[in-house]
Amino acid sequence: MKRYGIVFPLFLSVLLFGCTSGDRLAGSKGGSETTNGITAAIHLGTGVPASGSSVRLRSADYVSAIGMLEKATVDSTDITTDAEGKFFIRNIVPGSYSIEVYDTAAGGALLFTCTVGPYDTVDLGTDSLCPYAALTGHIDTTGTTGGQLYIQVRGLERLATVNSDGSFMLNDLPGGNLDFRIVEGDAATSAGELVNVHVVAGDTITVPVVEGTRTSGYIYLNTLIPDANQSQPVSGFPVLIRFDSSSFDFTQTRPDGADIRFSDARGIPLPFEIEQWDEELQTGAIWVRTDTIGNSTSNQHIIMSWGEADATGQSDGAAVFDTSLGYAGVWHLNEDASAGTDAFRDRTVNGYHGTAAGDMTSGNTVSGIIGKALQFNGTTDHVTAGALNVSEQYTLSCWVNAADLDTVHRIIWKEYSYTLWHDAIAGGIRLEHFTDSLVWRGIYQDNYRIHCITEDSWYYLAGTYDGDKIRLYINGELIDSTQSINYDAYSTNQPLMLGGRKGEYFQGCMDEVRIEKTARSSDWIRLCYRNQMGGGGTVQFKR
Repeated sequence: MKRYGIVFPLFLSVLLFGCTSGDRLAGSKGGSETTNGITAAIHLGTGVPASGSSVRLRSADYVSAIGMLEKATVDSTDITTDAEGKFFIRNIVPGSYSIEVYDTAAGGALLFTCTVGPYDTVDLGTDSLCPYAALTGHIDTTGTTGGQLYIQVRGLERLATVNSDGSFMLNDLPGGNLDFRIVEGDAATSAGELVNVHVVAGDTITVPVVEGTRTSGYIYLNTLIPDANQSQPVSGFPVLIRFDSSSFDFTQTRPDGADIRFSDARGIPLPFEIEQWDEELQTGAIWVRTDTIGNSTSNQHIIMSWGEADATGQSDGAAVFDTSLGYAGVWHLNEDASAGTDAFRDRTVNGYHGTAAGDMTSGNTVSGIIGKALQFNGTTDHVTAGALNVSEQYTLSCWVNAADLDTVHRIIWKEYSYTLWHDAIAGGIRLEHFTDSLVWRGIYQDNYRIHCITEDSWYYLAGTYDGDKIRLYINGELIDSTQSINYDAYSTNQPLMLGGRKGEYFQGCMDEVRIEKTARSSDWIRLCYRNQMGGGGTVQFKR
């Protein structure tokens, strides 16, 4: 039996009405016979009773078939609402049901689901018809027997014909969480697994075109986790998605992940970069650039698909870390230091690739907070990465795990321009830039406050300058800010150095260094920390 490649988005914005035999009961009756029912009152969107609307009750596992529908039992029935927009269906076989109410003239529909026992009368309350939802999509027909393909909707009276090119459309659906399956021939035999779609009343949902025999999964983005505190949506955010043997079967993809693709809920492709995909170690780390991540949401999602044996890899760091979005330099620091000149790749199109200096070898590549990281010896090791200047605005960020805090460590350093470092004398993290007035301004010059970190622990450090103030963040939280500076960072031809300068080299591990020519918001930086720290709950992969 062929398993057709078909991808549907999940959980957009509309919830189903639900009840059980113990919920919202209008009454119970005894006796030896089945005496039960389901009732509700339906209005149009204007509040007028939806009299004469059609009501279809179907068993929750019902699927329609070709030809005249034969109703052999009372678990499937059709009635209409009365003058007050009410309906009451009596003497129902106990079980779970879908109840669709629709009015063609009004152009609206409504879907209920409930479970009813032998003596329950379930009152679904009062609700209003909503505009029809529509769903379009495409399935792969390669390798079929040539029989006509159909799309069924479980629990509804729907049977849509799939066109010869694999496209289909259902344009009169009630909004809600629906199960679909593919059938072939006489529509009596399932030819594809049931898949779930959440369609939105009044909207047309377009599912992605799937090439070949792809499999799909869903990446949920949750900003309702404890301490997320995201106050505004963020756009163009690069989401990190981690995979391991507990969440993903690596044998289903190409060894290098070349068949992996991502799209948004509408099926529009999203740029992504594979930082790590290791079938042998069963680990993966992929960056996906999203459109917008809303605040206070737990059901936003993107779609991941894979399984095309002949697919060409589309990993593209430059598209994820697009310079038009403010990125100036991005280094994952997961490469081998012994690779020579430009071993550490800048993932932007700017090409500020880093070259190892000092005594760095292959052994300096170690496990990091995200895949691999780079270890520095504190005496000679550093990376030079071109003369990257910042000016009116900037954001500096990285992950660090310091092995020794008893000496001065320059983490990010550009001579007479900008720096993020640990001051062993003052005892904490400092962030500052050199100005046209030929003085250093920042934290802690402007306030003499110091902010400590400890050895042998990973920290996410970030600092911003918005043209007015410098702000310092540690582990996603705003720690300090300066007075108004009003002097931009000085530009020089000196090289950017990761890991320090002579006499002030960093000892420990560094990962995911970014320099951006924009001042990221507190929401952005907090989301970076929560997303990248691992185990933060912001991202969840599901099949």
